[in-house]
Amino acid sequence: MRPSNVTPFVLEGRWTLDGLDQKTMRSLSKEAKRKRMGVADVIYEAVELFVAKCEAEADLEKKIIKFRRR
Repeated sequence: MRPSNVTPFVLEGRWTLDGLDQKTMRSLSKEAKRKRMGVADVIYEAVELFVAKCEAEADLEKKIIKFRRR
């Protein structure tokens, strides 16, 4: 059962989001107004940054040079 302050909605007809409460939505709204963009754009931007961070961390393992011990 979901808390009373959580409302499910569909982000621009694409993805169903079930976990954004009113506090988070207000925060996203303030950020969107500050950047003069829509709330959906702020969410997309955050998701893109998160994915880029995950990809960079995954690539980091490939870049580590492992030396043999003597």
